[in-house]
Amino acid sequence: MIRNGQARGERERLASLLLRSGFSSLFSLLPAKDSLLVLTYHRIGDDEGDPWNPAIFSATADEFDKQVAYIKRRHAIVTLEEALAFVDGTDKDRSSRCRVLLTFDDGYRDNYELAFPILKSHGAQGVFFLCSDLVGTGNVPWWDHIAYLIKSGTRKRFSISFPKRLEIDLQKHGLSKSLREILDIWKTLEDVDHVRFFRELKEAVGGKDLPEDTRRFLTWDEAREMLDGGMAIGAHTHAHPMLSKLSEDEQRRELAQSRTIISEKLGINVDAFAYPFGSPTAFTKTTERLAEETGFRIAFSYYGNVANRRSLDRFNVKRVTVGNQSWERMKVQADFCRAFGAFWP
Repeated sequence: MIRNGQARGERERLASLLLRSGFSSLFSLLPAKDSLLVLTYHRIGDDEGDPWNPAIFSATADEFDKQVAYIKRRHAIVTLEEALAFVDGTDKDRSSRCRVLLTFDDGYRDNYELAFPILKSHGAQGVFFLCSDLVGTGNVPWWDHIAYLIKSGTRKRFSISFPKRLEIDLQKHGLSKSLREILDIWKTLEDVDHVRFFRELKEAVGGKDLPEDTRRFLTWDEAREMLDGGMAIGAHTHAHPMLSKLSEDEQRRELAQSRTIISEKLGINVDAFAYPFGSPTAFTKTTERLAEETGFRIAFSYYGNVANRRSLDRFNVKRVTVGNQSWERMKVQADFCRAFGAFWP
């Protein structure tokens, strides 16, 4: 989550220096580069007291409101259709400007309760990528299940041996690093017994049973209300697998099923798709081809950088994560993008 003083490192210090010195304001005096910056959010809210994975909180409601206001004031927030036109080269407005598209993955309930009203108040569109199997459910995805076990556990030092041995010391390394190490193991699992993994992790950490089923993801009715309020809806597969680990037929089924279900439930053509995880190893050229064959017009990855007319790949439009940098750094990044058509990390 973005908080002043939370993030550290050389890039954070440089961003703060550029902002406080006024040097970054000089970026606004330069001609704008023609580009598309796609920002990715997950959850909106406060992770304090939340039992799930804190890493997927992108901003509090106040922070998000401030971000949208700043981007709207300094840049051009665009709709999905406008972004598609830019990527296809069919946009009528050919003026050089930094276009910013705001996107959300997974479809958590707070996207409807917090993000939607804020976006609507600013007259800005958000694109919400839904997993058709999660809509309206209390399902607990694996990344939240792992976090829940660690946060509810009674042991601060423990070890797991399946599928490989790992020593965890929460007091020494902290929650974020320890959780990331376990999540990374999950991402590498290939045909491993998931039930055994969670059972042994629960025993190792002394974790609690999952709470009674409560709705965690927005409903179809809420999605319709968001559409009526000017938002856009895209697909994020049916069950959020890492597509590169699936066969071609399984990938096609995940893509087609999500597009069909969302289209039928909402009465819309689903044009946009976001690859789960979105890293270079999370999908392949085969996945990109299947996305086009399934009927999508555009697909988004999740490993940074900015799109411009010289380097556009309609089925690999890169996005930039929000939430792992300070507010100062985010402002400098957006202003840098406007001036230079690139994303300063």
